[in-house]
Amino acid sequence: MKMNTASNPLWEGKGISAPALNYTAGKDIILDKKLVPYELKVIKVHIDMLSKRGLLKNEDNSKITAVLEEIKELDTLGKFQMKVELEDVHSNVEQYIISKLGMEIGGNVRLAIARNDQVYTDLRLFYKDELNKNCQLLKKLILTLAQISEGHTQTIMPGYTHLRISQPITLGFFLCSKAYHFLDDLHNLEYDLAQINKCPLGIFEMSGTCANIDRHYTANALGFSKPTENALYTANQRGEIEIKILSDLSLMALHIKRFVGELILFSTHEFGFLKISSKYTTGGTAQPNLENPDTLEVMRANCAKIMGAQQTLFMMMGCLPSGFNRDTQETKGVIFDALELVGPTLILLEGIIKTCEFDTEKMQNTAEINFSSAPDYTIELAISSGLSFRESYKIVKHIIKNKMIKNSLREIDSKMLSSCAQDLLGKKISFENMPSLANFCTGKTALLRESFGGSSQKQVMGMVHQLMAEVDKNQA
Repeated sequence: MKMNTASNPLWEGKGISAPALNYTAGKDIILDKKLVPYELKVIKVHIDMLSKRGLLKNEDNSKITAVLEEIKELDTLGKFQMKVELEDVHSNVEQYIISKLGMEIGGNVRLAIARNDQVYTDLRLFYKDELNKNCQLLKKLILTLAQISEGHTQTIMPGYTHLRISQPITLGFFLCSKAYHFLDDLHNLEYDLAQINKCPLGIFEMSGTCANIDRHYTANALGFSKPTENALYTANQRGEIEIKILSDLSLMALHIKRFVGELILFSTHEFGFLKISSKYTTGGTAQPNLENPDTLEVMRANCAKIMGAQQTLFMMMGCLPSGFNRDTQETKGVIFDALELVGPTLILLEGIIKTCEFDTEKMQNTAEINFSSAPDYTIELAISSGLSFRESYKIVKHIIKNKMIKNSLREIDSKMLSSCAQDLLGKKISFENMPSLANFCTGKTALLRESFGGSSQKQVMGMVHQLMAEVDKNQA
């Protein structure tokens, strides 16, 4: 049985089998639809540089430019069809130009560049656009969290360690903590943008070219800060850049995943701290009593996909030799899929938190459970009485463990403290005239933590202003 073959005329091979061609390039011509505008831009800048260097006639430049405009219009209309036998956007565009102008003129499009540096350049331009969009979405999310925090600097809620009520905090403090995580993510993506803001065009395969090209011109014209410094290093960065971007997107996905999980938990009947808007919930087809957080659950699952994408690329890139390897072409689909999830997830998260309804009374009542202000009470007891912290801790722990109080630290009186000090420490101490202890018996102790970064109203307002200033600074 004769197997069908096809070949890219630009590399003049004998013909690769149709199954092998579809296997190696079938997805590329689909994925590369995103890269058409970048490819056209790169070619235009390249031929302009060739003309300035006297390597391409001005009239030939004009003819090629006209065909590039034709492709641009077709692509805008969704009518630029790429052929699988041409493997990718680069050969499809080049072959289209040659079909219109002949090889004598169109054959100069790739003078002194290769598909390798073309794809490196196209992808960096694409990543820059995608990361800039995500940075804008992060700024909007941070601003929303800061604005909501501003209205809840005195809204008491429980703070957890080991998912046990540990200390009372405020809702504003909690939401600011999330905003700072996302501010870290913003800074990470900005660093990634700076790292990829170097132009690979002109490295040719992996060691430069003998042609008298001007890489500084093409870098500037394409909006890069400068050309990459070493051709082989640049070739080896394919896949590594994607891993770095996915590493930072994975960390952001972790922050989203944790936040969404907490929102789901806090919206359950058992917690009841908040209600998720019906814009983001579904009903049960067999349970008329249910309102399910499906949107948040899918977001949580998609965050896992983003995190998994990073690991996929690590496995793909492991132990590859220097220079281009076709393995790296497979990184494209992995990062494209992840990037498609990031934007919508950020948009949904901002909408969800903006429309949440908080049950502030339930949060405050829950914050009183488990003597949650005991850590603050213990510190104040030590400071007021002259006991060491560990001695104070021993007394308060004994009172709670032996159920000497039932519901609140307000049940502790001076006689109880004196008795415990005598029994546990062998010290005779009067705890009279220590009125300050009464301030550390309820959830409102959260408002007394004035240490820098603490949960007091003043500290949280400082956080809100800093977060807003960071967003404004980045908008400038």
